[in-house]
Amino acid sequence: MKVEYITSSLGAGIEFHISSAEYKHVNYEACGNDRLNLLFAVRAYVRENQCTKHISNRDLEEAFRHIKKAGTIALVTQINEEASWCEVYAITEGEIIPVVTSKDGYDFDINYSSKTSRQMNRINQERGQIDD
Repeated sequence: MKVEYITSSLGAGIEFHISSAEYKHVNYEACGNDRLNLLFAVRAYVRENQCTKHISNRDLEEAFRHIKKAGTIALVTQINEEASWCEVYAITEGEIIPVVTSKDGYDFDINYSSKTSRQMNRINQERGQIDD
């Protein structure tokens, strides 16, 4: 498993980057230990930066769903006077897409990918048909 730490251009301190190819390799192929190592590295980044938001595998998956052919999942630390928190971005085709963000470190917004939105709409429609 390979990740990169780079000086942040989106937040404070250091960003944590996972290439989409590495994320796919770790999560969709027989790499059980690498997947655990990735989750451990994410947790360590969050703790080291004393972030109020814990990044879940679901947050990483949502960022991965935003990436077209190739790209990067970036964990970024944001800081204000009261808190520090981690946000998740997808970087793909020269575009930086905010995925999990906050203005204050306590209330978080999720920018669902079109894939996730279609899936949620389909589920809601199926539920509506069952309730009728």
